Amino acid sequence: MFIHRHKVQFYETDLMGIVHHSNYLRFYEEARVAWAHQKGLIDYQKPGSASHFAVYETQVKHIKPTFFGDELEIEVQARSEGNRLIFQYRLRGRNGEVCSVCKTVHVPLGLDLKLLRLSAEIKTATESEQWTETWL
Repeated sequence: MFIHRHKVQFYETDLMGIVHHSNYLRFYEEARVAWAHQKGLIDYQKPGSASHFAVYETQVKHIKPTFFGDELEIEVQARSEGNRLIFQYRLRGRNGEVCSVCKTVHVPLGLDLKLLRLSAEIKTATESEQWTETWL
């Protein structure tokens, strides 16, 4: 399982210092991109390498709030199913408590916006992943 860390910044919070709900999908995207980079699927020097996938579905469950200055730990797991790339995330906040869980589904698109098949590299990357449970 891949783990990504993020420190909550002031601009990610509301007036009470609580992370605004809209930022959770950003945290999950940051973790997903870090996962793909670690697997060699995305090159930070070539932003276009991340643009081959469209978001097909998102689900976020908010369990507990997170706050300015919190050190978040985001667990990422991925699998492929047909031409879909499925991610699940578990975000832990203070004291390692689960604060949010999420699922995103992505599909590969060509420049003409037509659906493509998953590449062999992505299938290989996800086959080596251990899918431990369904969090949502």
